Amino acid sequence: MKKNGIGFDVTKVIMAVTAIVAVVMIGKGISVQPIIAANNEQAAKITEDIAKENQRIEELDKAIQSAGTDEYIEKIAREKLGMIKADEIVFIDISGQ
Repeated sequence: MKKNGIGFDVTKVIMAVTAIVAVVMIGKGISVQPIIAANNEQAAKITEDIAKENQRIEELDKAIQSAGTDEYIEKIAREKLGMIKADEIVFIDISGQ
């Protein structure tokens, strides 16, 4: 073991400093785990939201493509305007169920 002129072992000092740095790094690593978990949760939710929005975009694209067709016009006339064909009979359920 080498000692410098002051009277302490340089190797022991280096080992002690290394141990202190290691303990501090481990402590920091443990303290950031909840933050990492929260960020992973948030990332999963955002990924889910993106998937839902992509599905919505696909549905809107289909609606845009079918907007000029006779089937689409008939669907809108029935759903939004309450229209029926001349030979149809409408039954209204008044039971409230």
